[in-house]
Order: sequence, then structure tokens, then C-alpha cells
Amino acid sequence: MEGRHRSFHSHLKHYGYKYDMFIPEHQAIREMYDIENLTPEQLQKYRDIFLSEIYNVDDLQKLDSVLAEEAIFALQSVVGVLTPMAKKWGIQFPSNVEIQTTYGFGGSYWTEKSVIIFRMFRQARYNPKNIANLLKHEFIHLLIEQPIIQKYNVPQDLKERIVDIIGFEYFSRPVQPQFENSFANKYITRQAIEDDLPKAVAQMMSDYAVLKSYPARFFCQAAT
Repeated sequence: MEGRHRSFHSHLKHYGYKYDMFIPEHQAIREMYDIENLTPEQLQKYRDIFLSEIYNVDDLQKLDSVLAEEAIFALQSVVGVLTPMAKKWGIQFPSNVEIQTTYGFGGSYWTEKSVIIFRMFRQARYNPKNIANLLKHEFIHLLIEQPIIQKYNVPQDLKERIVDIIGFEYFSRPVQPQFENSFANKYITRQAIEDDLPKAVAQMMSDYAVLKSYPARFFCQAAT
């Protein structure tokens, strides 16, 4: 809870993410997310509320059977399709992937532990096809996060667009509209993915850095 709150205020909200993706329907937890910098006392207060009034392990196991059925097929399909390309990219698939469930909706991932986090509430959103699409999306994130995204310091919006393009091109997964009009579109094409995705990302970020430097250069030149 603390880590997601910190990540939301320091990073995710600047890219248009809403806090209700990460929290259960509860007034106190909504209040917590309105406070950008929590004191240790506030954090303990909201943790106690969460554990005493909200958390129920039975709630988080309701979709276990559906997840088990969909996860194997979804992850195997990603491995089957992307293995030839991953070899070109110099990337290996994790030997094991753990799926954890929590509150909220959508998904996230924990690269160091090869974990996909499935935020399972708003259950009406999660028919089997949606679950499979979400797992594929997060698995692609896991695959490229350290060797490509972190290596080239790709920002959140471009990272999501890269994963969306791969998901759409190879798995017909719907893209996220908020990232659709992207600087990445010129660089991350199906041909670039199949030829050399790391090289395409490296070129994208090189050009992106030049683009971001233009206003400062212009200002300095105009001032002299």
C-alpha cells in the first residue's frame, strides 16, 4: 500500500493514471490517496484500517481458478510468438512467473521477482479474454523492462506505448488510448521489433533527448 501510494504521487499521476486503479472502495483509503506526503503516523493509521476493515484473503482468491486457466495459455502464447525475436534482442524469458492478486483494477509487475500483479476488483471488467490480454501485457513488460526499458531510460508513456505496439501487432491486444499518439510510433514498428528492438529503442531515446533539449537551447541562444 505504501509503495503504490508513493509511486502514484511521485510518478504515475503525471501520466494520467487515476488513484482508484490502486485502491479498494473505501472512504478512508480515498482520503489516504489525497495526502501526497504521509507521516509515519498517518501511514500506520491507514494500514490498520486496511487490515481491519478491508483486507480479506478470500476476496483475493475468487478468481484463482480462472486465472490458472488463462495464465498458462496467455504466457505460453507470448513465449511461443516472441521467442525468435527475443533471441535476436539478447533477452531470456524468466524460468518462472508468479501471479499475485490485489485490490484495484488493471495490472502491474515486479521485474526483480518475475511477478505479475493482477488487480482483480471491478470484477465485471475481467472476463477470460480481458484477463488473458492483461497477463500478456504485463508479461511483455517483464520481458523488456531491465534489458531495454531501464537500459535506455525510457519514460513511462513511451514504455507503455512500446508494450502496446507489441501487444497489438502480435496478440491483437487493444491499445491504451492515452498513449496512442506517441513519439514512439515512428520508431517501434513491426519491422523494427523483428529486426532489432533494442536498436530501435536506442535510436528513439537518442532522438527524444535531442528533442527535449531544444527549448533550453533556443532559450539560451535567444538570451545571448
